[in-house]
Amino acid sequence: MLVLVDAFFENIYPLPSYAFLHPETTKRRCRDAQVHRALASAVCAIAALHMGRDRQLASRWIQGAEQSIWLHLGSPTIPRLQTLLLIIHFRMETGAFQRAFMLTATAARFAAAMRLNYERPDLDPISREVRRRIVWSLKIMERYFSIGLPEFELCPIESIYLEFPSPEEQFETKSQGENGTYRLLVRLETIRRDVMKLNRSVAPLDESLPSLIKLIRHHQQSLSDIGMVMPEGTHLTETQTLGLLGSPWLPRRVLMHISWHQAHCDLNRILLSGYPEAAPPIVLEAVDPADLAAGERQCLEHATSIIQILTNLNQQSTQRQCLEFDTAICAYHAARLVLFISRFGRDPDRPAPEFAASRADLCLTALKRFFPSSALVAPIIEELQRCIGVFSQQQDDLTSFKLDPTKEPTRRDLESQLSAAARARQRLAIHSLLRQAEFSDGDDDEEHDREPGFIEQASAQGLERGGDFVNQDDHRCNTRASGHKSTASLASDGPVCHTHNGNTEVEASDWQVNTGSQSSPSIEQMATPLLSWFGPQDWDWLSSRGT
Repeated sequence: MLVLVDAFFENIYPLPSYAFLHPETTKRRCRDAQVHRALASAVCAIAALHMGRDRQLASRWIQGAEQSIWLHLGSPTIPRLQTLLLIIHFRMETGAFQRAFMLTATAARFAAAMRLNYERPDLDPISREVRRRIVWSLKIMERYFSIGLPEFELCPIESIYLEFPSPEEQFETKSQGENGTYRLLVRLETIRRDVMKLNRSVAPLDESLPSLIKLIRHHQQSLSDIGMVMPEGTHLTETQTLGLLGSPWLPRRVLMHISWHQAHCDLNRILLSGYPEAAPPIVLEAVDPADLAAGERQCLEHATSIIQILTNLNQQSTQRQCLEFDTAICAYHAARLVLFISRFGRDPDRPAPEFAASRADLCLTALKRFFPSSALVAPIIEELQRCIGVFSQQQDDLTSFKLDPTKEPTRRDLESQLSAAARARQRLAIHSLLRQAEFSDGDDDEEHDREPGFIEQASAQGLERGGDFVNQDDHRCNTRASGHKSTASLASDGPVCHTHNGNTEVEASDWQVNTGSQSSPSIEQMATPLLSWFGPQDWDWLSSRGT
């Protein structure tokens, strides 16, 4: 297992969403058998999964670690929360999106109960930094389900009273060459979150917004400020990429540049008339045409830069690189933008269709190489392939490629019941794990309609419960067996624990902010619940331009 622990910190830890463990402390405790057993199991499971080792063994490890969390649900600690974050990552990576989504809410409760969203000046620097990184990693993880939707924001930025992460050189004494990249990535994450909130607030408007350009320029200035302190500037050249190949921090350095460009794309696509994420026509009609043209140029410039970074990395790398999921998300949006601008852009110097298709193909090739078997990225690759196919086959007239409504009548029916404003505001992209989870609308709760429980699925794959990894003190909790067949197994819904010590009560306001009146309709006012986001395929915008 020590080999897997070392492999985790060598290959997985550099990913920004995994940066919440202190390498030296964790490895030392693993060697001395002093680490929380569930945490060690989760670390090894993640390493085995990424290395292509025995997947069944990794699943047993993660199942045992999750069982330990359920047995101590009322007693959150830092090691248990770190374990839970690794469990969520494993569930995400293996396609268990529904379970991962629910566990993420539990992780947010753990963090709130321990008040990790506040600084602790009385602690040593390493402990303070670990607390910060747990919260920021949770924030990164949260955006993979949805971003900019307040009803699903578990730990709002407004309730995080923490400094940004410290440079790796201060956190890990043996580290060199990270140069504060993780800190900049978190700063970019907050800006992209604010931009998406702006995007979603603009989408349902039925009147002009005179302050739109002012808001956009405010975010542009924030991005410019970050660009001023980025190591080696804002443009990652081919030579710089080659120099990063031997660095353990390549995933962070590459994503820092890509995320900076993506933030510009997210911001300027609001001005891209006809684009799915653009402001409504009534808003854009009041915008100066020069600003609209500048927005289109910015979208094309930054989207092309993202594709070029990935292309350089793919061409320079002699082996597959382990990259953050967000890298694939940015690549997908960059390809969509280039294809859209080539077809519908207003600039006479916009790229030719052949060039746009070739850029998208390069992007697709890189994703297939760097994410060959990822359950997270597979939908992105499939959707991008469809986009390229539609674009290449029908450059003049794509009306025949309209989605057949008979293929998914339930989703279409649900979508048609939502107001246009709600659809625009709550639209989730193909890479949203909340969209992929496909939660029920709450009507199919009869026993015979339920999906198989986790244990039934695990048994079908030949997996075991993994009880060997439960701590000895876990058995102090009492469990009750449910009378329902679907919840008979321990891990299906987790045991009911009676913990008589260490319980921490936390008020609901710990993570919540008084945001005032909401522009979206309430659940009672809507024909269907808010979980009905199933709209047109993401390539429908290629078929006919929005008006």
